[in-house]
Amino acid sequence: MNGTLDGDTDLIPLVPANVRTPFVWYKTTISCFSLAEQIALLEDEGYRVKPLLVVRDVRAVWSSLMKKPYGRNGVTAEDPPLRLRFRRFYRSWQDAVAQGIPVFRFEDLLAHPETSLKALCQALQLPWQQAMLDWSKPMEQIADHRHGNARFMGSDKQGLEAALDPGVVSRIRGEIHTEDLTWLEETFRDYNASLDYPPHLENLELLPGRNLPSWEVSRRLHWRLRQKPLRYIFCKLGLSRYQPRPQ
Repeated sequence: MNGTLDGDTDLIPLVPANVRTPFVWYKTTISCFSLAEQIALLEDEGYRVKPLLVVRDVRAVWSSLMKKPYGRNGVTAEDPPLRLRFRRFYRSWQDAVAQGIPVFRFEDLLAHPETSLKALCQALQLPWQQAMLDWSKPMEQIADHRHGNARFMGSDKQGLEAALDPGVVSRIRGEIHTEDLTWLEETFRDYNASLDYPPHLENLELLPGRNLPSWEVSRRLHWRLRQKPLRYIFCKLGLSRYQPRPQ
């Protein structure tokens, strides 16, 4: 098999044209499109899709996104508010459960890589290969390897276990706003119970209020400012604040 290491979340699934293997894989994140939308788009192109939903404790994901450049809590279609992104993920999980789509816990991969992957291959009716653990294929042979997880990209590529850190599960740390934590734990109550995640986390650093969606963090603002270089310079120097024209 071959495919895309990490797809662009603000683009529809675009399978590399140079894949000639029997199976094509496409890994991406639910952000601008739900799981159901991505499946439908691939089926429109003639693919027979075997979907898989990888899940994780959403509070760990939220606090991690707050520290990542791609975790923009924006106000545009390509950078939607975090709550909208998480609602899409929640509906995707509901759809997966209702349709019998395999749901794979990231925490299980960390704790038991080989056992959990073999069970996943069985659920997806895929043949098991030891190369899934050994990574005998150089990354350059992946059809689309433009993006990827920072830890994976910085690993020594000696195999799956060498790139995993099982301690991540017990080290859920980071900042989160009080109202966002409450919203996550209320919205994902049945999700947490179904997947054996604790109903409440105590070890997060709480910030007051909520993380409000912002036009300033949206990429579209920077695209527009670059179309007006002088205004962009003023903005970078803090001499003015660009406001979009009323529509």
